[in-house]
Amino acid sequence: MIKYIFILGNNPELSVAEIAAVLPKSKIIKREGKFLVAENSEFDSQAVLDQLGGTIKIGRVISSGIDKEVIMREIVSRQSEGKVKFGLSFYGVKSDRQIGMAIKRELKEQGTVSRLVTSRDNDLSSVIVKKEKVIDFLVLPEYLGLTLAVQDFEDYSRRDYGRPKSDSHSGMIPPKLAKMMINLSGVAKSGTILDPFCGSGTILSEAVVMGYGGLIGCDNSAKAVGDTKENLIWLIDKFEIENLKSEIYLCDVSNLSSKVNINSIDAIITEPYLGPPIRGSESPEMIKKIVKELEDLYVSAFSEYKKVLKKDAKVVMVFPQWHLGGNVSELNISDRILKLGFGRIDAGDLIYKRESQKVRRQITIWRNI
Repeated sequence: MIKYIFILGNNPELSVAEIAAVLPKSKIIKREGKFLVAENSEFDSQAVLDQLGGTIKIGRVISSGIDKEVIMREIVSRQSEGKVKFGLSFYGVKSDRQIGMAIKRELKEQGTVSRLVTSRDNDLSSVIVKKEKVIDFLVLPEYLGLTLAVQDFEDYSRRDYGRPKSDSHSGMIPPKLAKMMINLSGVAKSGTILDPFCGSGTILSEAVVMGYGGLIGCDNSAKAVGDTKENLIWLIDKFEIENLKSEIYLCDVSNLSSKVNINSIDAIITEPYLGPPIRGSESPEMIKKIVKELEDLYVSAFSEYKKVLKKDAKVVMVFPQWHLGGNVSELNISDRILKLGFGRIDAGDLIYKRESQKVRRQITIWRNI
């Protein structure tokens, strides 16, 4: 077994849950802050990282602690013509640039010309590691690691900002989160995915890139349906996708079963309408009104989900959380959904957020019993 290091994204709990879904046989050795150390049989690090939406880097443990000789040996074994670029990324420990300078001096004395790449932060970003082609060493409290793969930021940007249609007014789910939700569903590549609030098609688009061939999207907005279709056409051409079966319908979620075959769906993955934009000055009464309207909408949606899902199929769905004036408001519909014949899998701690956000995304996971 190999000890792998996963450098987690800005929402670590969600990242850890995704890793567990993608690599269920991994044995967690240490979890602290923004990193996870886990034992697993050997895998293609770049391929796994490309599948994960919430992990920034994957590395392997090369020493039980920081060891200059081990670092130098790794650098020398990878040197080619010209300068060797290397850097140290510190996670959970204080940054110490003197270590890097000492290694650079000793390498020079041995005849290896190198460049120490540094950052204002404690760690080197995936952008720096990839663009500068840096040998990136991961310095943790008890381990020293070597980066094997970094997140392809350019690919995400191309799919997010390069696509022809988007709708910032209605809100857009980030592609990374869409990918995480697909992974959390555990749906097989041969399965059929439904997004009943498809918007501009971000979740469906990520599913296409991940290799899923059976997709259904619905929305009650004609603009959203048109945007999704255009984005999928663009994606198929851009990434040369073949054998994709997709159906996009204009349909309100309350009439979902009139468009989608009964007991035909392997997973529902969706970010529904999260309510109107919040400025922060809303009264408690206004928030209660929004909560009540969304509770009724979501329970109605789950009533239709029950009809179209296969037995044991999962629903991965965003629920909003409102953070205003030190108070947190959220939906209280778990009991109503359970009575419809669903079981809840998540523990309520999978939150996708930025600290400044007034409305945060809680990722909920349900199983059709």
